[in-house]
Formats: sequence, C-alpha cells, structure tokens
Amino acid sequence: MNNYRSEERNRNQTLLIVEGDHEKNKLFWLIFKCFPEINIDMNNVWIYGTNIYLLYEDIAKEYGINWAEEEMDIDLPFVISKKQELDPIRYKDDFTNIILVFDYERHDTNFSERKILEMQNSFSDATDMGKLYINYPMIESYQHLTNIPDCDFAERKITVSMKPGSKYKELVGKESVIKRTVEFPSRIDDLMNDHFGINDMHIRQNCSEKIFELANAENIEAELQKILETAITGGRQKTLKYQLKDWINRIGYANRRQTYWQYTRNLLVEIIYHNICKANRIQEGVYDIVWSQCKEKFENLDLGRILNKQNMLSRTEDGFVWVLNTCMFVVADYNFSLLERKDCMSSWNLL
Repeated sequence: MNNYRSEERNRNQTLLIVEGDHEKNKLFWLIFKCFPEINIDMNNVWIYGTNIYLLYEDIAKEYGINWAEEEMDIDLPFVISKKQELDPIRYKDDFTNIILVFDYERHDTNFSERKILEMQNSFSDATDMGKLYINYPMIESYQHLTNIPDCDFAERKITVSMKPGSKYKELVGKESVIKRTVEFPSRIDDLMNDHFGINDMHIRQNCSEKIFELANAENIEAELQKILETAITGGRQKTLKYQLKDWINRIGYANRRQTYWQYTRNLLVEIIYHNICKANRIQEGVYDIVWSQCKEKFENLDLGRILNKQNMLSRTEDGFVWVLNTCMFVVADYNFSLLERKDCMSSWNLL
C-alpha cells in the first residue's frame, strides 16, 4: 500500500514508512499538529505501508544479503520507488526526514531477532538513511497509561502468550486514560459524518478546528451554537451541541482554559516523559528520573540495547515484553526543548 500524493518532486518531504495502519497516520498527524515547530505538514508526508520483514527482504534484493553486516548506505526511497515502479525514481536526498514505525509483534510468523536487530541498528538517523522506531508490543502502547502520573507504568509488561494484537488493543481500550483525548479529532469527525449526516468534509473540518480552539468552559454552549449554525439546523443541532459539550467537558481542556492543542501537547509531553523513564528502566534498571536529568538520560538511550533485552525476555511462551512506545520520541529527537512541562503532573485528573 502506498499513498504518494504527487508525482511532482518536492525536496521538503517526509517519508513515513509504516505497516499500513491508518492509526499510525492519525498519531503522527496529532504529533505534528501539537508540535508545529517540527514543521512537518501531513499534506507534505509520503506514507508507504509495508511489513518490517518485507522491507528487509526488499533491501536485501537491492543491496545483497549482507547489507547490514557491510554497513551499506541504504537509500530507502530508491528501494521503494523501484518496487512500486515509480517514475521518476525517488532518492533519499529528496526527503528531509525518513521515519520508520513498526510494531514488535513477537508472534509474527516472519519474526526474526537477527533481522529486526539489524534494522534497528542500521536505521538510526531520520535525516540520513532513516530512523526506526519499534513499539512494544504495538503502537497502541502510547495510550497504555492508567493515570498521570502512572506509578505502575514502570513495571507494565505484556506476556508473550497475549496474541494476536487485537487482544492488546482491547486491553489498552479498557485501561487507557489517554485514548479519549487523543482520539477526540477522529471521534468528532465520525460523529458529524456518520451520525448527523454532515457529509461535506470542508464543513466538518471547519467546525472541528473551531471546536479545538475553544478555551473557556463558561460560554462553551453558546460558542458551540455559533460553530454549528453553518453545519446543521433544527433539533439535531441541539442534540449535536450537547453531545460535543459533554465530550469537551469529559476531556477537560476548556475547563483548564486551554485549547485542545495546548492541552494535548502537554499530555503528549507527559506520555513521552513516561516512556523515556521506561526506556531507561529497561536499559539501565532505573525508572525514576528527575526532569533535570531527562535530556541526558534520553540521549544515552540505545534502542538496539533495548531491543536486545526485549528479545531476550520474550523468547519463551512464558516470557514477556515491556510495554514501551518509542515512536513518540520523534519529538525529543527533533528538539528536546519542545518537551517543556507546563503542567504539574499531580494536577492531572484523567480518571
């Protein structure tokens, strides 16, 4: 699967290589919206869907089976272009960022410790060959917080026997206090389109953007009335208004006098912080990191060492995988200073 958006060559593009799951695309859309400083527009992102092992084989066909051992300079856009028979051929110099995001999924029939480790160690720079982010056990791990702060996240793990991935998704859906907030944009769009018949995408987007900017719970009902006037009329407008008001109050961003983007940005910072602590727990055995040490600890993380430990701990049916999300680290990799914490952790109440 691919959805290359244009044949016109643009040298300010980002290549996002994923497993074809649209949920990943939604997550990166949210990240780039909440952190505009990264300066990546999803309209300027090329998304290529594949499996990590299929991609490994495609690389081997082009560069030989010893490509990783010989530390060859791999041009992923070139590999993908040839496979997709694109004209013109794309090259890595056409892209400012190449980001690979895959799930660990030990139960994959093609799983190979050697191959996944070679991929992790080879792709370590988004501005060069590309950077690989592996999520354990799946990308949904970024939602697997039961509160903020989540004191139990340090020891959160998933048994190897929990398969397939749908079981983990179901578990996260039951336990997560993050899910409602991060899925708010897609839920709004689905609500207006599927349940209230607002079929015009531009009208839905215009309404949504205005809803995301609401930052005062005191007059939220009147503001929602204004927003919806151009989209829907009559009694259904009133029903939609109260449904949206309830959702906004449940999330609580307007109660904090923040826009949805401000609130969610602060939330994503906390998610990233939890996962830096967890990565350090896996690598060094220490979870509790004071914020002043967080940048140093992050820069010392070795995703290859972490993968090695995950492989070792999950080799048997009674083994386990530490819950860890690394694709959220794309923000910290771009500029760690973006992770300024503007909310005291103890002030969050997401239950």
